[in-house]
Amino acid sequence: MAYEIEEAKKLVVEAGKKLIENGLIARTWGNVSARISDTQFVITPSGRAYEDLTPDDIVVVNIDDCSYEGDIKPSSEKGVHAAAYRHHPTVDFVIHTHQKAATIVSITGMQINNVYSEFRDVLGDKVPCADYAMSTTNSLRKKVEMCIMMNPRSRAIMLMHHGTICMGDDYDHAFALAENLEKCCEKVIKDNYLRHSWDKTYSDDAKRAFFLKKNEAGEMPETICDLGSSVRNGNRFTLTYAGKTVDVDMETGLGYNGIAPKIEKIHRAIYNTEDVTMIKHITQPDVVAVSCTGDDMIPMIDDFAQIVGIDVKCCPWIDGDTDDCAAEIAKAIDGRNAVLIQGNGALVIGNSDGDMEALDIIMDKGCQAVVDVSIFNRAHYVPKMECFLMRTVYLAKYSKQIDKK
Repeated sequence: MAYEIEEAKKLVVEAGKKLIENGLIARTWGNVSARISDTQFVITPSGRAYEDLTPDDIVVVNIDDCSYEGDIKPSSEKGVHAAAYRHHPTVDFVIHTHQKAATIVSITGMQINNVYSEFRDVLGDKVPCADYAMSTTNSLRKKVEMCIMMNPRSRAIMLMHHGTICMGDDYDHAFALAENLEKCCEKVIKDNYLRHSWDKTYSDDAKRAFFLKKNEAGEMPETICDLGSSVRNGNRFTLTYAGKTVDVDMETGLGYNGIAPKIEKIHRAIYNTEDVTMIKHITQPDVVAVSCTGDDMIPMIDDFAQIVGIDVKCCPWIDGDTDDCAAEIAKAIDGRNAVLIQGNGALVIGNSDGDMEALDIIMDKGCQAVVDVSIFNRAHYVPKMECFLMRTVYLAKYSKQIDKK
């Protein structure tokens, strides 16, 4: 039964916050809606931070043509939600997530047949995967709608390179679908590793070691050089590294309150070429593993192309050749928001805590995708033109919109 409009708006706001808390989306990637009648639903607005949403921000949309009421623009994926309500009369709550494991499995383009018994009561017998189309486009809506029509018993669908759509009878059912799908996809990844590695038991460390061996990249490093994190303020920046903090002059590289380490050259080179105020060194195990290969990254996930860049370069950091290395790192990160440092993880750059948090999440997910999909032997990449278009739109419109909030 459809929700009353006031309750629907309240639940949509609550769901947006829950998605962030549960790590199912980053920033405003993903969206939430609730049916309010046979002809209308309410949905989250476009480009608004979920933490700050109120019921007044939630938009009423017509199912038949996606026209909407008021001056607030609804989510650009409203057509996908409309398709769910149109083809499933009993669906009253829809969430579109960018959850990690399900997104990684979607990259293979394979549907999940014979869903594990422990998830079958919620997910049904299979989870299909809609063909790829660029996010926010009419082509994506059509392909998702076709997948819904071809799989009328499936309430959870993966969107290739993108995420999921979970179509619930109500709020709780929609979240149960998302949570069970994530657990199911985590098990798919683990079982896939066991099949290809012939190991009897699974561990994340063993999986990364298998990935590195397959790519002839040696082993995970025993130690990682702390490349530091920093925040710029005018003609100086505060560099934090190895539990220490020093203020560094932008022109000379000299410390105001101590001796600046050699890594200050990287930070200074980036600040001198990029219009950013924050740099962060990230060292999640999958990020380090991918950096060990020495290879550049090509996006496998839509939001990676948007938030991080159309590719990510990999550069060395060699003690004794620090000036040239710093210059190469700054050159490699130009026009992007991350650079891999061989054997040492990655540096990400931005202008707010929100930027850094999103980049942390997306780089970790993107690197886990590289590791896992390599083991599947079914690597598919987002087309380069789509990467360019999504990145351009993100920089021109979305990032500026969210940073105003």
